[in-house]
Amino acid sequence: MTGTTLSADDQGEFLDRFSHFEDGVITGIRLQLPRTGGSGWTAEFDVQAVDGADGDEWRLVRITLSGLYEYEFPLSRQYSYFVLSDGLNLDCTAERCLLDLDPGPDPWTPAQVGQPGEYSKQYAIGTSCTYEVLDGPFI
Repeated sequence: MTGTTLSADDQGEFLDRFSHFEDGVITGIRLQLPRTGGSGWTAEFDVQAVDGADGDEWRLVRITLSGLYEYEFPLSRQYSYFVLSDGLNLDCTAERCLLDLDPGPDPWTPAQVGQPGEYSKQYAIGTSCTYEVLDGPFI
């Protein structure tokens, strides 16, 4: 596994570095779902975002959830789920990592993910999460 592992202790710093990915753009979603089962399942997201730690330059951030066991990625002609107008949210614990790519503008809790309502309709949950900050390619 490459990249930096995210935990409950450093997820806030990561989100602050990229301003919670507000107005970031998803340019890629890759699923690896081998027949051997969930422990080898991964979801990888390429998100273009402004890096506050690097002069507010745009970077490509690759976020990978391993041990993937739940996800939802809607595709709609009516709504764009690729521009993260409200940013994204993370909730990583020792047991799992939840990535919400549609948290909405209101106060957020992990409990709203997957529930009826207007927000938290695009998400993934796995057992761990890593990230890499790359210079591109930008699409």
